[in-house]
Amino acid sequence: MMFDVGTDPWIPARTLQGESRIVGILDLLKQAHELEGLDGMDPMVEYGVYRFLTVFLMASYCPEDNETKEELLSDGCFDMEIICSYMEKCKEKGVSFDIFDSKHPFLQAEPNVKYDLDKNIKSAAELDNTKASGNNSIHFDHTLENDAVLTPAEAFRGLLAAQIFCTAGLKGPSNVNGAPPLFFLPKGKNLFETLVLAMVPLHETNAGEPLWESKTIIVPKQEVAKTSQLYGMLFPSRRIRLIEENGLVKQIYYQPGLHFTGFNGWSDPHVAYRLNKDGIPVSIKPSQDKEPWRNIGTMTENFREMAPLVIREFSEIQENRDLSEMPVMLFGVATSNASYLDVQRGMIRLDSNIVDSPEKGRCVGIAMTFSEDIASVLRRGLRNVISAENSDRGTNEAQRFIHKFFSICEGEFYEYCQQLVNTNSNEERQVLQIAWQKKIQKIAWQIIDMVRNIYCQQAKDLMRAEKANGWMDSMIYKLIKGGK
Repeated sequence: MMFDVGTDPWIPARTLQGESRIVGILDLLKQAHELEGLDGMDPMVEYGVYRFLTVFLMASYCPEDNETKEELLSDGCFDMEIICSYMEKCKEKGVSFDIFDSKHPFLQAEPNVKYDLDKNIKSAAELDNTKASGNNSIHFDHTLENDAVLTPAEAFRGLLAAQIFCTAGLKGPSNVNGAPPLFFLPKGKNLFETLVLAMVPLHETNAGEPLWESKTIIVPKQEVAKTSQLYGMLFPSRRIRLIEENGLVKQIYYQPGLHFTGFNGWSDPHVAYRLNKDGIPVSIKPSQDKEPWRNIGTMTENFREMAPLVIREFSEIQENRDLSEMPVMLFGVATSNASYLDVQRGMIRLDSNIVDSPEKGRCVGIAMTFSEDIASVLRRGLRNVISAENSDRGTNEAQRFIHKFFSICEGEFYEYCQQLVNTNSNEERQVLQIAWQKKIQKIAWQIIDMVRNIYCQQAKDLMRAEKANGWMDSMIYKLIKGGK
């Protein structure tokens, strides 16, 4: 069987009118300006497809600078002659876009008798985190691991996610970012704009070539200290090859791939960074207890140094287009060792008027820090309201209401940002900051009242709640005094 990713349908997309369709690479890029975005995939797979398309377009267009992206945006659609010409050059070099090609299966390890051993044959469930595999059981899905069956389209989409979001463990090393980070993508008015904005300039010294063009043999656990931009964005930390059986994929060759060791030399264009306690930039990782948008303060406060390259370029492009709104998509998976805990998709709304102003950027950081500090106080206050002091009971319940707290804060936060855009002096920003502190405190007390009404029905419970309120009052007072 042959399955050509260029022409055969495997990418779920949604039109601007809301209609769903599944297309191959050529049809997708030809229609990109008529499509709203990708559709119907879990966040890991969705980002995997976005990242693959980004690398494919970078290899096709070889953008030299931000101006190249702006020129592309002004064109309004992709030049299919450029795309088709690139694919023909790839074919001349021996690249096959068939994922089941007997010699060069697309974006996979080539057949090798040294590594293609029976012990390395695994269930296709390894490529689908929604299916049970290993010790990972899925509620309401009682399919046995060995009974998992994927279509060619599902298998290839899963292959992308498996490479990008792999974790260190018995199955192999982590990817170029270590444990999977949060990935940030600019959101354009259509898929064409989103893909153009996701690209980054390629420089002759570090451009390299993508995995499908490379002749490098994927040797299990071979250490690699340095990689190029195109190769690194789809780095093969797993050695994977799909096994076709009657037009489906039930098994795959799956084992550790290349072992990347040059973390300090790799800066991912889709990843935000923060300084650790030693002052070294480290990628922002998703957390099971933290909604993705809450990282906006860390990124905005040090925008020029810590924000993803594509978001910094997005700011420049929007400014040149006399636009200020910067919607950004976030994708991530919270992990613990080799286990997936929580798959996340989110959206943040930046404003170029804020990120281009160090003073306003700091205000955003201060506002988010205060919210996080209040949340820490609120978390303990909630546990004390729900159960007696020093009791383990109440931790999970408290965390649920912390999520409620931040759900309310998110809407208020963007209103705060809009007001911040219109400030012209430090005095105005100080007044706005005080108003924000009062609003956040009010939300926290609303959550406390909500929990007290649910959990405190007897006199002893009410007495416990009053004591918790007194403690919270004193802690919030200390927070505000400390911030002055």
